[in-house]
Amino acid sequence: MARITVIIPSRDRYRDLRRCLLALAECDTGPLHEVLVFDDGSRPRIGDAVAVAGLPVRVLRGDRPVGATPARSLAADQAESEVVAFLDDDALPRADWLTRIDAELTPERGAVTGRVLPFDSGLLSQARQSRYLERYRGLEPGGRVDFFAGGNGAVWREAFLAARGAAVNVPGSDNDLVSGLAALGLGVHFVPSMVIVHRNGKGLVRAVRDAYGSGHHHARPLPVRDALRHAARPVPGATMPVRLTNRVLNVVHLAGRSLPRAPKQTT
Repeated sequence: MARITVIIPSRDRYRDLRRCLLALAECDTGPLHEVLVFDDGSRPRIGDAVAVAGLPVRVLRGDRPVGATPARSLAADQAESEVVAFLDDDALPRADWLTRIDAELTPERGAVTGRVLPFDSGLLSQARQSRYLERYRGLEPGGRVDFFAGGNGAVWREAFLAARGAAVNVPGSDNDLVSGLAALGLGVHFVPSMVIVHRNGKGLVRAVRDAYGSGHHHARPLPVRDALRHAARPVPGATMPVRLTNRVLNVVHLAGRSLPRAPKQTT
């Protein structure tokens, strides 16, 4: 059995964090070695929220807020286990989450990632969930995939340290790990039984900002003509309001991919 360090970045979401930790404490914690909560500039600092019976929790604090992706990377530097697993602070793992990681993260796999289900039910949550379901469509259990969910994933620590590159806190930046692992001859594998529930909806402003950011920082920019063609494609959703929401967010995403980017600075 490999030891697992669970890393949870958090900023100013004390109630969410405590609920996440309580859910983690209800899991089969046999493989768990430690929980690293990265306090990403909370005011006031994270304190009693992490005092959950039965969990070996350490709180790490950065000098300034850096965002979830860099926080995960900084915490991994201090992890003591062979495996690092990632949760969002507004997520709740299923009771077998840790044991599924232990069973499915085999030596020939670089990382595993699982399914996200919603615990909220608003329009934005439904729209996001329909995109998750579209992502999962046709995937084989254990199959290699081109995404990594930073809020529901696990990776061998040494492979993560070698593959992570420069941690950048933009939407979709967790997926950079996929290419980094591929360069090492390793892959990310989909484990549908590795389940969390998550608050999908965080407000319209956040949804629009994330859609634009994931497009603007996408590894493959699109010419305007190609973006217009992509915009005409069907979008997921079981109802018209959900499809309309996804249509708007898709247009914002494609605008981010097609607008000119500032040239990268060289040193």
